[in-house]
Amino acid sequence: MINTLFCNHIQKLVSHKSQLSMAAVGKKKSWLKVLIFIFFQLLMVFILLEILLSVIYFQKYGNDSLASIQLYKKIKNKFKSDNTYDIRNQQTVRPGSSLKINAKIAAEVKESNIEVYEPWLQFKTADFKGQYVNIEGALRKTAPDASYTASADTVSIYFFGGSTLFGFNVADGETIPSQFVKLYKEKFAHGKSIKVFNYGMPFYYSYQELMLLSNLLFTGYKPGLVIFLDGLNDFRFVKASYYRQPFFSYILRQVFDKEYLKANKFHFKDTSEAMIEDPRGIRSEDVSATLVQYYFQNIGNIQKMADAYNVKAFYFCQPVPFYNYPGQDKDLFCDKDKNTKFNQAYPLVEKQGAAIKNFFFIGNMLQGETGHPFVDGFHYSPDMNRKIAGAILGAVKKELE
Repeated sequence: MINTLFCNHIQKLVSHKSQLSMAAVGKKKSWLKVLIFIFFQLLMVFILLEILLSVIYFQKYGNDSLASIQLYKKIKNKFKSDNTYDIRNQQTVRPGSSLKINAKIAAEVKESNIEVYEPWLQFKTADFKGQYVNIEGALRKTAPDASYTASADTVSIYFFGGSTLFGFNVADGETIPSQFVKLYKEKFAHGKSIKVFNYGMPFYYSYQELMLLSNLLFTGYKPGLVIFLDGLNDFRFVKASYYRQPFFSYILRQVFDKEYLKANKFHFKDTSEAMIEDPRGIRSEDVSATLVQYYFQNIGNIQKMADAYNVKAFYFCQPVPFYNYPGQDKDLFCDKDKNTKFNQAYPLVEKQGAAIKNFFFIGNMLQGETGHPFVDGFHYSPDMNRKIAGAILGAVKKELE
């Protein structure tokens, strides 16, 4: 009797447990269906949103990313903190100067950061006269102007490059050309008389610098030595160098687009962000290889111009925060972007450049850097400018001894 009751009780428990298990399985299936349903609903919403954004954010000369990613980048960049003109940056890289001096330098850098139209070259930096920043006729002031009194045998040295060579966010006397003059005076007291010209221009890269050099030579300017410092803009502004056009080409095309101007009431759309992204439908590795090819073609054409006018030319591929810089993540100011062309392009540049006369790859200079090499996202501090100037002087000193 007891055994019978016990067995009946066990059967009820098993039956109840089975019912619970069946219910649990049913709930799992139900939740799975709900999750699948939600997933497809979200997918449909995303597709509709993408279609809508494609209409709103589509750019005739824009990038090839999804419109939703484009919107995300715009929002991210809008709220991204910009330390470009921060006085604290100046104080960090120039600790021996007063807060007043650093504030004045930051203010003048911001005020002078203007481009104006220039025939054949599209644009140049506007003239500016300040205490620490001075620009006139596409030339950044070099201080001191020359290491010795100019004479008949004075060697004129033209420096070409982008904003890093120009000396963005530093004073006149702290640019690479200025540091070059100071180091030359220190190390070669009995060297040749030299006069240095800083033709560095924000947003310029090697092809545009070729145009600038050609224009100078064609109009009667005759340097004895030309020095090119490039790399950042050639491989950062991908679309500019890939299509061999100046940085502001996308936005300036709108000037000649009558339909666009009419529809937008002469409000121009800033499309400069698209310049740092890959051309549409081309593998990243192929883009990098092409950029390297064009970079050396530009150097080759510069060399032909230099030879034709009996000018000595030297080329330097510069250090950037994106390549071989172990301190990038800990750096207070430099850009932390990892998705760039430099890890693909710079090894090719270093390898191929070894066979080119007067070409020097200095892209590894940040490998052991422990100080403050940058004053903002891309531009060098006064101390780093001096180190780069030293590397350049070491390479060209035989021409000046």
